[in-house]
Amino acid sequence: MDMPCTPASALRKSGLVFVLACQTLVLGACGRQAYWDQIAVATVSADELTITAEMIIGPPKADGTSCYEVVEKKVEEFASQVIIGIQLRNNCAPVFPWEQEATTLVGYPLKVDLPLKAPLAGRSILDEKSGARVSIIDSNGS
Repeated sequence: MDMPCTPASALRKSGLVFVLACQTLVLGACGRQAYWDQIAVATVSADELTITAEMIIGPPKADGTSCYEVVEKKVEEFASQVIIGIQLRNNCAPVFPWEQEATTLVGYPLKVDLPLKAPLAGRSILDEKSGARVSIIDSNGS
């Protein structure tokens, strides 16, 4: 026996559709969230006013442009240390969490300049994400 469609049941159905639509939008936004990447190595300019963070990212798109976007840079200077961070977003990542992202074992360098207010002058450099000390290499890569 069919029940007549009452205004209350129609309202419940439209509410359920609205909730499901919102959940789909929220899940869709998960795939391309920005994240703080770990910085393991950096170089320091000759005048010690710029730190260049070096990270390894995934491959470029077919047209040669990068999938990765720098969303935020962080530099906190203290008397004995400088804390640096780079927040990235992979714009090539799948939009929905159930999609698979193709990965390779090949890494590509990404260099990001971080200006300092005062010369580094012997202060240690720490990574925002891990809290670990960042290794400083000279500009020749040694």
